Amino acid sequence: MKNVYLVGFMGCGKTKLAKKIAKNLKLDFIDTDFEIENKHSNSINNLFKYKGEEFFRKEEKKLIKEIAKFNNRIIATGGGLPCNNKNFDLLQRSGIIIYLKYNKNNLFKQLVKSSNKRPLIKDLNKNELKKYIDITLDKREKTYKKSNKVISCDYLSEKEILRQINSFITSF
Repeated sequence: MKNVYLVGFMGCGKTKLAKKIAKNLKLDFIDTDFEIENKHSNSINNLFKYKGEEFFRKEEKKLIKEIAKFNNRIIATGGGLPCNNKNFDLLQRSGIIIYLKYNKNNLFKQLVKSSNKRPLIKDLNKNELKKYIDITLDKREKTYKKSNKVISCDYLSEKEILRQINSFITSF
């Protein structure tokens, strides 16, 4: 089986869902953010703060090139990973891509709870966060929508999202 990449905006549950799918299918799970943190023995927040976003995006590219050499992995990507450095093309060549799509209001509700853990939004107030989501999702969604499968998650239970992902993976 090819790799399966879960993509989508920060806060959409890529990591949580990818872990469950990998466990269910007895496949290896990779979280790209965690792998980069582990490689540098530092948090994403600190990497952004001290080395910058450009450094982080280059690290994502290196990691995806390595992951693409293998199969049978479920990968939770960082929210911006598919949209930078022609990463989407590499994802397409090495696996299938599933976009976990949420509307801006649901993303806002989720991100308000965890913004301090996310370097791109940790210093934003609620109005700035809404504006950031509006602008960034509009830019990224052009790429996300090119995925092999788009799951509109707003009104689905986690169980239903997992069912749709599993169904798509096994039919591919």
